[in-house]
Amino acid sequence: MMAWFFILISMFIALILKLFFNSLTETRKTSQNFPPGPYPLPIVGNLFLFRKSFNDLHHILQSLHAKLGPIITLHFGSRPAIFIANCFLSHQALVQNGAIFANRPPPLDGREQVVITTAVYGPTWRVLGRNLTAEMLHSSRVKSYSYARKVALERLLKILKDQSDSADRWVEVTDQFRNSMFSLLTFMCFGKELEGQKIKEIAEVERDMMRTFGEVSMV
Repeated sequence: MMAWFFILISMFIALILKLFFNSLTETRKTSQNFPPGPYPLPIVGNLFLFRKSFNDLHHILQSLHAKLGPIITLHFGSRPAIFIANCFLSHQALVQNGAIFANRPPPLDGREQVVITTAVYGPTWRVLGRNLTAEMLHSSRVKSYSYARKVALERLLKILKDQSDSADRWVEVTDQFRNSMFSLLTFMCFGKELEGQKIKEIAEVERDMMRTFGEVSMV
């Protein structure tokens, strides 16, 4: 009985090692097709570089660009990500050769992506792009929001003036600028002016989402 147990355990360990080395070989072959970067481990990629959270990304990129050059590759799990720290090279990739580099990897969950920032380059993405440039960013549509921009600006100036009159030394403007931008964006999204409390709730949800993303544990 014990002999069969050890045989099964040995077979299981051999299978795990085979899968590991196959994954290691596949990772090595895949990484050779990308710009230089730290060697990715199977399954986790380069996630081991993030000791605490994704907030380390900026410092990691600075260090890697200084060592490896303006174009580097990081693997987030099985997904490679290429980072360019040169304006000329970025323009070549995103503008001059935009159609070549416009595609995106399919979603891991297999669901169809219908958002312009995640949709695979194709008919859906092109329709979303046309809607964005012809509707939201069109000069006539931008002019139609002039009233909302005027109201947001006047409200911002009034708040800053009131705070400066009552403050002893300095005025905190970051929150006021952020609230004014959210006020304008909510008007553009919903077509009407929302109450201040509603705008604060939307801003808080967005802030919590970004905070949660930044605090993802790498342990």
